[in-house]
Amino acid sequence: MTQQPHGPTFEILHRGPRTTVSIRTTVAIARLAEAQGEGFAELWKYTQESGVRVDGQPFVRYHTFTDGETDVEVGVPVAGRPVSAGRVAAAELPGGTAVATWHLGSHDSLGETYALLDAWLKEHDREPDGGAWEIYHWFDLDTQPDPASWPAPETWRTQLIQPIR
Repeated sequence: MTQQPHGPTFEILHRGPRTTVSIRTTVAIARLAEAQGEGFAELWKYTQESGVRVDGQPFVRYHTFTDGETDVEVGVPVAGRPVSAGRVAAAELPGGTAVATWHLGSHDSLGETYALLDAWLKEHDREPDGGAWEIYHWFDLDTQPDPASWPAPETWRTQLIQPIR
């Protein structure tokens, strides 16, 4: 997480919508990492076979999150107008105002960064406007996803984006 002398930094962003391809599914929390890996592999295969060009970093968006399961979307921004195929859907990350912060390191402590983000929202009297997403700056889908070749988790840089009203 990006640190200042007094804690993490938060930035208000004004984002345009982004064309994506994604796979959205509801999975048990215990299967979340496995489902994400399967989704990224399927998206890579789709971009290779369809000729759709990757145009940004992969993301995971949580539409709902309970103790037992999550409605999760695994995706990547793309150029052009993709066509849905099988589980891969042409989609869009919404534009608008959002607050962003960074999480550095393993995702084992990602919940702590989300708690800080929630605290920021309360402190600034802001309300979420849809599900948050994580942008993974530690790997890309220009190459076939291979967890064995990813950098050590302690070096991962993950940006959290929360749309706000």
